[in-house]
Amino acid sequence: MDEQWFYLIILIEGLLVGIPFCLSLGPVMFSVIQNSIEHGRWVGFMLILGVVVADILLLLISLSGIENLLPADFNFRIPAQVIGGLLLLGMALNNILRKSRASYQSSGRKSSLLYLGMGFTLNFFNPTNWISWLAIITYTSQVLEYNYYQSLNFFGGVIMSILITETGIAFAAHRIKQWLTPLIMRRIHLGTGIVFGVFGIYLLLQSARAFLGGH
Repeated sequence: MDEQWFYLIILIEGLLVGIPFCLSLGPVMFSVIQNSIEHGRWVGFMLILGVVVADILLLLISLSGIENLLPADFNFRIPAQVIGGLLLLGMALNNILRKSRASYQSSGRKSSLLYLGMGFTLNFFNPTNWISWLAIITYTSQVLEYNYYQSLNFFGGVIMSILITETGIAFAAHRIKQWLTPLIMRRIHLGTGIVFGVFGIYLLLQSARAFLGGH
């Protein structure tokens, strides 16, 4: 019973850690909010599902230590930063140049799998997520001194928290669309585009700095 209670506490700790983990006002969060408003809760959920799949894959890669098998001089973050930066710049231009409509349900809504892939790509090619998961893994093993199964329980709580929190945000964002005018939507597009552009430029500058620093 004591062991079961301990594992429950670990799960709750993971749930609590997952809340601030996914509430940062980054490109993923802005994309979830915008697409939930425009296309509905299902699209927002598919984006979130893609984000969660990416987090699980990042967690598995980090746990496997696969990066230790790469050459010592290979910096996997540089290609991730370049791909992520270009993706965000493309999304920034799309948001800034697009025209707002009075109807927020897109008549030409794309496949749900496309939104799942969008969420996955945005999250997987964000180097910050790689660093965050490596930091969490180090914290659980070195500071908390959890064993393998305790760590998995903790990580399960983090993943569950991300899924629940971001789904709640998507549902809440969808409910406010009835009060949004085309002018406000245009401002949301511009604001989101600027956020995507800033993050994209930042990632490209970081990759250029890392590349030039290594030569």
